[in-house]
Amino acid sequence: MILERMGGLLKLGVRQKVLLVLLTVLLTALTVSGWMAIKQEKQDTLKEINQRGEDIGRFVAKSLSYSVVGYDYHTIQLLLHEIAISEDIDYAKVLSLKGNTMAESGDLDKSDDTIVMIRRNITLDEETVGKLVLGLSTRHIINRIESQKYTLLKREAIIILLIAFGEFLALSFIIVRPVSVMSASLKDNVDENGRITGMIPIKSRDEFGHLADSFNTLGKQLNNANDRLQAKIDIADQQLIETNKQLVAQSHELKKISEEFRVMSITDGLTGLFNRRHFEELMLSELKFSHRHKDCNSLIMIDIDFFKKINDNFGHPCGDHVLQKVAGALKYRLRESDILCRLGGEEFVVFCKRADQSGVTSIAEDLRQQIEEMKIRYGGHKLKVTISIGMATDYCGEKEDDLENLYKKADTAVYYSKQNGRNCATHYDDIFADLE
Repeated sequence: MILERMGGLLKLGVRQKVLLVLLTVLLTALTVSGWMAIKQEKQDTLKEINQRGEDIGRFVAKSLSYSVVGYDYHTIQLLLHEIAISEDIDYAKVLSLKGNTMAESGDLDKSDDTIVMIRRNITLDEETVGKLVLGLSTRHIINRIESQKYTLLKREAIIILLIAFGEFLALSFIIVRPVSVMSASLKDNVDENGRITGMIPIKSRDEFGHLADSFNTLGKQLNNANDRLQAKIDIADQQLIETNKQLVAQSHELKKISEEFRVMSITDGLTGLFNRRHFEELMLSELKFSHRHKDCNSLIMIDIDFFKKINDNFGHPCGDHVLQKVAGALKYRLRESDILCRLGGEEFVVFCKRADQSGVTSIAEDLRQQIEEMKIRYGGHKLKVTISIGMATDYCGEKEDDLENLYKKADTAVYYSKQNGRNCATHYDDIFADLE
């Protein structure tokens, strides 16, 4: 059977043999070429997907940085939802710096090999604040490539027949010469900026001439489009720079406002001293530390004498002025380790670290003298102010008082000072010593 077929081939004429050989060569060449082209296209497409995923990941990570730092879960979830409903992204997740999931959207099938995972750190001011995970779908790309295979086979079959018929009928000069000219013209005709620099110098009126004209026209159009695109890119880059500057300025302003709120939350608005809530937080921490190390601490409670008369006679603005002056004098006279607070109204309190009864009495007497010697001027009036002081000491190692007991003892001592002439300092322990 094989010998009979070979004998039949030998009987064919030259035209038939050439056509048969040409068809065989073209079929093999175009099949291999098409397979390699599809394979290369698949690789290029996957590479482009990865690059696009990196670009998307970088943009999304940058957009999410402030929301991650601010723990704005709602905004993060909304953004991930919008990302996950797109055709190219099936899954999106944001992790905190500790690895906890802050938001997640989409479905992730780990057995699906068409999903390309993109992982990128979320940074703010070059500091990593979280992690972004994106799952890019390549299903539509793979389906498109599979569809192209069958289209390619059909196209190759048609091309083979046309080329074989044309080559068999046409003269080599008619085909080879314009092809060579075109090949030489197309080689290395794109510069580093993407502009087409070479034109095809074919002026004939046949198909090659039309193809050359079309290519030359297309080259000019592509160059014009490239110029317009580059101009838009330059504008977009400038806008991005301006936007980044605005975001940086807003970030600095937010930090400044945050610091102002923090200061406002722990200080008294009139005197600038610590408020009672923050003072008690500091005191509780110091008392726990002192109890562990067996250190003595003392509490000084201060009350401005006849402060109501100042408000009644000179007005509340004058009273506020007196409070500010007294607060400044107390703060100036105290040690750096002491904690000063305005309890409210005309009352102040001082927590003296590592001060026993003798030490706190010395501090209190200095404060009393400082205020007594101070001259306050307001609206043409010269005011003289005195204070009544009460003290209590926490003797760690012998008996430990909590914050409430210290307050009560110091308040009792203040009351004793007021009942005994004011402008004096009394320690709680001395009250009972006098009674004995």
